[in-house]
Amino acid sequence: MKKIMLGLFLILVTLSFASPNFVDVNKIKQNSYEIRDDEDDFFTFVKSTDEAGISVAFSIIEGVNSKDVSEMVKETAPNSQKFLNSINNKRAYVNKFSDKENGGFTYSFVPKNVKIKNCYISILYVTDTELSSAELNNAVDKILNEVESYLK
Repeated sequence: MKKIMLGLFLILVTLSFASPNFVDVNKIKQNSYEIRDDEDDFFTFVKSTDEAGISVAFSIIEGVNSKDVSEMVKETAPNSQKFLNSINNKRAYVNKFSDKENGGFTYSFVPKNVKIKNCYISILYVTDTELSSAELNNAVDKILNEVESYLK
């Protein structure tokens, strides 16, 4: 009996430390996202819809700001992604890329304001079609509202 209790305790301890404490993992899973990386300082999840592929990262980074994080995303883009331009948006720093190999477009969003100190959100929104300014603004608002709701 003691071994069973100890085993259950160890499982619960492992589960409680498996995800950052500022993330609502259950809500993420309920919205059909698949969790990819689950560490204390780096947490990612992805989802594919009829409209787009969405990849979200929560990163704990000290000594930077949102603009710096947006530049990091731009500088570390794969070679298959051609940077096209930065787009002015009221809520996020947005960079636009084209996929040189498969066609389509990738938009990276990094919110200008952080909800949790040193926790930066970076979102990749991948679509087959180029978004108009209005479509992009709607996508940024919709996705940021959803993603920020996963923070505790």
